Amino acid sequence: MDFASFLFTIGIVLIFAKMFDVIFERANLPGVLGEIILGFILGNMILYGHIFGSAINSWIHNWIQLRGPVPFEGLDPVHYLAKLGIVVLLFIAGLDTNIDQLKSTGKVATISTVMGVFVPLVIGYFSGLALGYSSRESLVLGVLLTATSIGVTVRTLLDINMLRTDVGAASLSASVMDDFLGIALIIFAVGTGSIIMFGIQLAVFFLITLVAAWYYMPYITRFISTYIKTERAMLAVLFGVMLLFSSLAEYSFGAAIEGAYFAGIVLSRLPAKKIITEDVKAIGYGFIIPVFFVYTGAQLDVGVFFNENALVLAAVILIAAIFGKIIGRGIGARIGGFNWRKSWQMGIGSIPRMEVALVSLTVAITSPSHPISSEHVPLFIAATMVFVIVTTLITPPLLKLSFKKEIEKMSS
Repeated sequence: MDFASFLFTIGIVLIFAKMFDVIFERANLPGVLGEIILGFILGNMILYGHIFGSAINSWIHNWIQLRGPVPFEGLDPVHYLAKLGIVVLLFIAGLDTNIDQLKSTGKVATISTVMGVFVPLVIGYFSGLALGYSSRESLVLGVLLTATSIGVTVRTLLDINMLRTDVGAASLSASVMDDFLGIALIIFAVGTGSIIMFGIQLAVFFLITLVAAWYYMPYITRFISTYIKTERAMLAVLFGVMLLFSSLAEYSFGAAIEGAYFAGIVLSRLPAKKIITEDVKAIGYGFIIPVFFVYTGAQLDVGVFFNENALVLAAVILIAAIFGKIIGRGIGARIGGFNWRKSWQMGIGSIPRMEVALVSLTVAITSPSHPISSEHVPLFIAATMVFVIVTTLITPPLLKLSFKKEIEKMSS
């Protein structure tokens, strides 16, 4: 991608993303859904540009370059800018987190995480066996259903001002734990990595970040406030700290967003939070975060809806994905102490799948142990894309509907 195409693509994305935000919000739907659908439209215009004629097709391919490699691999600049968008979103979520509330919902989050992983894993595994897939293929299928797309849920909760509720705090921490469990499970499923090494890397990450940030960040922020008087110095340094956390988390266990979230939590207890939060939100919502959701939508290929065998597999795992999470996390939250309404809200918030599901699929496909047979690889790719598309699109309106009473109470 040349620089002119990059600038043009980002310009189109930002302008139309906010237009779609307005359209969907006026229709009483979350703006994030509009951004994802915009990406879906642009991405498939690029794929099927020939229907518009050769001239328009050439123009689309030359100028609007949104479709990157899936899942999230490659060197194109839009891809990296999009990944930075989800990192910034989780940083904002961490800054907005109430630590006391997070502690008070720890029991709910932990139990609902375990149940929200176990139930879809079991349902997915036995569904695979029932469809005639091997035991290892069925295990991979179950693992694909375990991890929640934290970005869609967080953005929707932020849009409806429900992230700071006990349900929001518990959902966020549960989704973070989901990711870690999903990564550990795919390592186990493909049999080529070490869960023990993953645990060691996880422990080292938290040891380094806790010592470096929890104990030393107050001194660093005081030093910046006292001695570094250049414009936005605090923003630049703390934004840089967040990126370093993300880099360490990505290097250690392939989860940059967890590093960003943890950096936000650490900074949320400091006075400096008030200095940088509005600036970070301005950068995020005004620039980087919409790129992520439009780019996400652009990866959803409409062509997968025309593969009959893939649709059969997709229908089964879609049902398992939706009800497995709602039932698993919902019952887990109820056991943890939430009432049924809050429990179902947590369950609905765990429906979307995206990043970890796609990464897990890639790990399984490219693994030297070949847990998925070559003849079934195309079916798994297509079916995964279908359930990713559907769960990503249905969650924002369902989540907003589940919080209808709270939204009405807040606006009255």
